[in-house]
Amino acid sequence: MLSRLALLSLVLVAACAQGESGGDVDARGVDAVPTDAAPTTDAAPTTDAASTSTDAASGVGPDTCVQAMDLTAAAMTGPGATVTGDTTGYADDVRFADSACTGFLPDGPDAIYSVTVNAGVTITAVATPTPLPTSWDISLELVQPCAAVPTCLDGSDVISGAETVTYTTTAQGTYFIVVDGYNPGVDGPFSLNVRVQ
Repeated sequence: MLSRLALLSLVLVAACAQGESGGDVDARGVDAVPTDAAPTTDAAPTTDAASTSTDAASGVGPDTCVQAMDLTAAAMTGPGATVTGDTTGYADDVRFADSACTGFLPDGPDAIYSVTVNAGVTITAVATPTPLPTSWDISLELVQPCAAVPTCLDGSDVISGAETVTYTTTAQGTYFIVVDGYNPGVDGPFSLNVRVQ
């Protein structure tokens, strides 16, 4: 009887010796990381969900017609929708055949926003280059549809400072606000307010 008990003790001691690895063993039988180890993470930085900023460098933002940022809900509130952005690094996606829209051929990088509204409402957009005073000349267009060569409904380029466009819709649909530069390489940060009344 004693020899069986001694043999069982030896088996248990041998099993414990084989499982010893310096770390704790979790329920799956895998060595756990010691609790004093420094944590590591590869998680992407978090962003504030309420932020309205866009960042061209990060590859996100309203750079193309497909990526146009929908401002409809906020634009229908009293103060309208206010967003900030930066056209630096964006492409020139919206071009005009002539200078009739703004008085110039706005062929700089552009950021694109949209509102979907009924007929008979007035869309007002104000784009301001930031910070003021600034050296970059912003241009602003209201177009439909969003395309390489769209129809200009209103446009503004007064050389410096804020630009304003206003249009009263004649049909239900999606209308696009294009924050633009008057010339290739003319880009920068801006603030845009869009109101639907």
